[in-house]
Amino acid sequence: MHAEDRKSDIDTSRRSVFASALAAYSVIASPFAANAVYGADANIQMPNVAQGMADRLESLVESLGTRECLVYEDPANKLYKSVDSKILFERLGASVEALKRLPNYITNKQWSNVQSVLTGPMGSLSYNMNELVKLIDEDNPLKSQCKDLTGNIRKDLYGISAAIANKDGTQALMNYERATEKMETFVKLVSSV
Repeated sequence: MHAEDRKSDIDTSRRSVFASALAAYSVIASPFAANAVYGADANIQMPNVAQGMADRLESLVESLGTRECLVYEDPANKLYKSVDSKILFERLGASVEALKRLPNYITNKQWSNVQSVLTGPMGSLSYNMNELVKLIDEDNPLKSQCKDLTGNIRKDLYGISAAIANKDGTQALMNYERATEKMETFVKLVSSV
């Protein structure tokens, strides 16, 4: 019986050696799978951003001919004009109106509505106030006062947000009162300039 076991072991080992040799041969001799070049058939065109900008500039110059300098010197034909204070005051007014809704939401403990007002209608308040401050002349002493008010209003609004995160209505109302007073002062100062 030992002879038969030994013979089957030899047959099994011969089969495993033969299978290993066949696998090695298929890897070496088959160029299709083993020697494929990764991404050889990929044809991705990446945009050339710099060339795109240069093409747009050329088309602007071509469309204007020799008048390209006149476009930038003539105030009526400028591509970008400074910030329109009327639009900024409209946005500021919308933020003030949204601010007035906060006490009702705070007293009714509607925390998600408070957060929605702070991030939604009042989300651009800081930007609008900063742009209005930029319109004030550097020599004007009100500029630094308005700039300080924008920072303080922002801190009070962050205080409201922190208070509602802790579900502290009293603290949120106190921060609201401070923000409202400072906002009224800011609007008076900026509109007087």
